[in-house]
This record gives sequence, C-alpha cells and structure tokens, in this order.
Amino acid sequence: MQAALDSAELGLKAYLLEKEPAIGGNMARLDKTFPTNDCAMCMISPKLVETGRHLNIEVISYAELQQVEGEAGNFKATIRKKARFVDEEKCNGCGECEPECPVVRRDVFNGELSDRKAIYRLYPQAIPNVFTIDKGEYKAPCRTACPAGVNVQGYVALIAKRKFREALELIRERMPFAGVCGRICHHPCEAQCNRQDVDEPVAIRHLKRFAADYEMACRAAGDIEPLEPGSSSEERPRRNEKVAVIGGGPSGLTCAYDLVREGFKVTLFESSETLGGMMRTGIPDYRLPKDYLDYEIERMVSEGIEVRTGQTLGQDFTLDGLREKGFSAVYLALGAQLAKKIPLEGGDGEGVLYGIPFLRQVSQGHMPSIGKRVAVIGGGNVAIDVARTALRLGSQATIVYRRTKKEMPAHHWEVEEALEEGVQLRSSWSPARVIRQGQDVQGLEVERCMSVYRGDGKRQLEVDPDQREMIQADTIILATGQQCDLNGLNDELAPENDLIAADPLTLETYTPGIFAGGDVVLGPSSLVESVAQGHRAGESILRYLEGKDLRDNREPVAPPEALANIPDSADTNKVHRTDISKQNPDRRNDNFTEIEKGFSTEEAVREANRCLQCKKPGCLEGCPVGVD
Repeated sequence: MQAALDSAELGLKAYLLEKEPAIGGNMARLDKTFPTNDCAMCMISPKLVETGRHLNIEVISYAELQQVEGEAGNFKATIRKKARFVDEEKCNGCGECEPECPVVRRDVFNGELSDRKAIYRLYPQAIPNVFTIDKGEYKAPCRTACPAGVNVQGYVALIAKRKFREALELIRERMPFAGVCGRICHHPCEAQCNRQDVDEPVAIRHLKRFAADYEMACRAAGDIEPLEPGSSSEERPRRNEKVAVIGGGPSGLTCAYDLVREGFKVTLFESSETLGGMMRTGIPDYRLPKDYLDYEIERMVSEGIEVRTGQTLGQDFTLDGLREKGFSAVYLALGAQLAKKIPLEGGDGEGVLYGIPFLRQVSQGHMPSIGKRVAVIGGGNVAIDVARTALRLGSQATIVYRRTKKEMPAHHWEVEEALEEGVQLRSSWSPARVIRQGQDVQGLEVERCMSVYRGDGKRQLEVDPDQREMIQADTIILATGQQCDLNGLNDELAPENDLIAADPLTLETYTPGIFAGGDVVLGPSSLVESVAQGHRAGESILRYLEGKDLRDNREPVAPPEALANIPDSADTNKVHRTDISKQNPDRRNDNFTEIEKGFSTEEAVREANRCLQCKKPGCLEGCPVGVD
C-alpha cells in the first residue's frame, strides 16, 4: 500500500494488485503488534482508507499476476481476476445478503477459529468494501451426476435452514417437475454423494419431494399464497418468432416452458388428449399420483404455452405445413411410447398383450380382463410396473427374465418392492412359446438359460432345450422394450435405428431449424435425462433465432472429471440416514394408493443437515441490490 501511495503522490498511475478479496495482507489479521502492543487495525486503517480513495490508485483485488512483458517504461502485465459472483458496481457492503446465505464455512482469515458464510466480506473494514462468493474450483458430485443440472447442494442447504419455498424455486430452475421427480427419479445424484464415504448418501430425492409437497400442502391449507405462474410475464421480452414443440412429455414441456419464458410464441402439439407423456401413461398411480403431475403441468402451461392436443404429426399436420404457417423453429420430442415386439410362437391372438399399451389402459381407467394368472416377459422397469399393476388388479403375477436377478435392468429397489408384494420372479428362463387350448392362453413354455463364454472370451446366453417348464397363465404380457413412432417425419431427417440423428451438443438435426431430443434421440430414457434434453433444445433454439453460434461456450455433454471432495471443516460424525415410511406390502398390493410417504418437516430438516456441503451453492435471493 505504501509503495502505491508513494507512486501516486508523484503523479503516477498505480495499479495495486491483491490476490485476496481485499487489501491489507497479514497485518489485517493481527490483533496486536510487537513490541509496542498497538492495535494492528488502528495502525493500518488510515492506509486502507487513503489507498482506497486516492484518485491515482486503482485497486485490483481477487486477482493474480500471470505474466509481465516489455521493458522499463513500457511494461505489459497480464492478470487473472477471479469471479466474485457479486456485482462490484452495485454492492454497497450493506451485508444484508450474508444472513440469507444458508451455507457455513470455516473462516480461513481468522485461522479457522470461527465460521463465515459462503458469501462474505474478508473483514469489516475491507477495501474494497464488496462481498464475495467463494464457490471453489470444483463442482459438487451430486450436481454433476444430475443430467438436468439441478443445484442439489443449494436446495438441500436451503431446506436445512427451513427455507422451503426458496428451495423449491431453486429446484425448478432446472427441474420443473419437482413433485414428479421427487417420486420417480432414479436419483443418480445419491450414487455420487460424498456422504456415503462417511455412512450413507443424503436422501436427495426425498428432500426434493418434500419441497414440492410442502408447497402443495400450504396451498391446500391456505396457509400461504401459492407461487403464481405467469407473474413475471410482463417483465419478459416479447418476441414475434413462433416455435412449434411436438410432443407433450417431459422433454417437450421443458423446452416449451423455457422458450415461452424467453418471450417466444410457443405452440405445443400432442397426439393424445392429455399432456405428460410416459409420466402420465407409463407410471402407475401407486408410484405417481396424477394430481401432482397435473399441478406441475398446469403451472407450466399457464406461463403462456398454447396447447393443441389430439394433433398427430403426419396426420393432422406436417413439418412443411408448420413452416408455411410461419413457425421459425421446431422441436421434435416424440417420445418412445410404442411397445417393441419380439417373435414368439403363439404370440399372436387374444391373451397376449404388450406392457406399454397395458399400462396406458390402466392409467386411463380401463381395466383389462387378464384372468387370475399373468406371466410378464422382461426385466426392465416397465416389466416391474406391469407385474405390480397386474397384482393390484387381482392376478398372480410372474416375471420371466432370461438373465439373473442381479442383471435385471430394472432399478433394484423396485425389484425388491415387487417381490415384497408377492410378484414371482423366474430368472434365467427364456420364453419359448405361448401354450394355447384353442384360442385361450393356458401358459408360457420357458427354456433354461445359461451364460457361456465364446472362444473370443465374450459371454453370451444359450438356452438348454432339454430343460423346459410351463408357467401357467391366463394372459401373457410382453414388456421387452420401447420404440419411437417416426411416422410423419421427412426423409431429410434421416432416422437411424428408429431414432433421429441429432448433434448431442446442440440437438440440431440435419435440417436447419429443426431440433430433436428426449427419447426420440436417446432411446427410452429417464425423466431427468429428458428434462435435460428439453433445456438443451431450448437454449439451442434461442441461439438459433437470435443468430448466435449454437456451439459456443456450451456446457459439455460429459460431466467434468474434477469434483469437490469432503471439506476439511465438515462434520464427519456418523448420522443415520432418515428413511421414509412405506405402506406394508400386504396392505398396498391390492390398491393403487401411493406406497411411499414423504418426510415430515423435522425429518426433512434433519436429513438436509447431513449434507457435507462439498460445494457452496452461491448467493440465493438474498441481496436486495443484485448478486450475479
């Protein structure tokens, strides 16, 4: 500081570079000075004020020198300035943001003898008098594991501080179906949670559900005003471009929601009479009561999305027709709602159904007659849902899967729940033929499967025709996969392997202005993956219509390798995970009542406090003068 002041007094322009958020150095950290025992801050404060006010001194804090080039009288310095994530022009140092921040860290400036918030000022007399958010260099593994990029550590920290509505708002920035996702997500975030290195992962999915359910409960009780959809519409830019979104599932709805909030005129075309896609027709009520889905969709549509149901691509409209009607961009989110058929002797005729249409019938209230015994072929999540649904319709359900139980692609917790309810599993058996007496199904003949190794060392399945059994059944339901309905698409989109080819970064197809995502690009995928594709498509369409580079500075498709570890200051004492309660198997297997029960308020807060805060979530809605 003294060198800068001396130069400035000589009339020279001085640039004072400091790597910390404020100048003062180690002197500012001291209480007393040796040998006079004078107050350190009393000695340094005049210099701080004089340096900060001098017209010939420019303080560049939170930055480091990278390189110096040139010669005496003509030097060129390159510096690297860290991001404060706070607008230095707007911040007046009032400190109102600090108490709002939910994240606590050890204060390195004070020798880790005290705590500070993630948004902080280095010390009270700091020059410049500006707050800083220290976000760290690495991302939290829970957030990077989420395909939709939900700020997991942020909303968990808010729940821990009982800021439930703020937590929900943060979730909805990347996951508009908060209440749905909190029930059906396969929660890859928990698989990467650093807490599992201490005891068990944080119950992230259940906390998401709690935040969404809290709003609905308050709305029903009239305790608080609900979040009002469309309240920010007057502040949005109004654009003349029209965008068509084809498909009313999670990917299409997400893209439409993002674009309408950017001010575009968005029309959503859906072939069925209701929105929701597989969320509505493929997930039984015992996992997802539809009133939660209806609430989320209504909230999104009310932002200004024009919805046209009962409109099928290729029958009621065409891509060329959309262009002629002035649509500037199209997003294809057709989903994968067709059942994939397999050759099976005796499989044609009555008594043989397919999983997706069966679940759709039940979701629409049409209960098909399936008899007392049902054999379900397949090992994925659809097969599990089909078997558990058949059980609730009064049938004895048996799943036939050609590999072992451990190799089933269905989520292991759903397999265990099905077995608890009474579903039978015949693993390592392959269907051979449907046994009929006349036209009536009598059962399913199966052959024993064995895993063998070929000469090249690769494993393959072989059946032993000498080991055959018959599984008695009145109905056979095949749940062996899903595929997309690509009828109505132009040849120029070049469908490959029943999927549309699209750039994985931008989701643009071979046809300019036409984008595609979700199941029609990925194949059958999860809710969070479809939502992520919807966000990606919305960003690409926004750039396309604004004439910007679609690829520049985009988030990579692959997650980063460098992830945050458990902080040294974290409390790593073992705290048992808070489990949710479920209905007993013998009380839930004959009805479609939701089987999981959400957290109470105290359970949610207790579970949220188990988070190790591997990554700071940033400033959240706290500063009244603006935080970037």
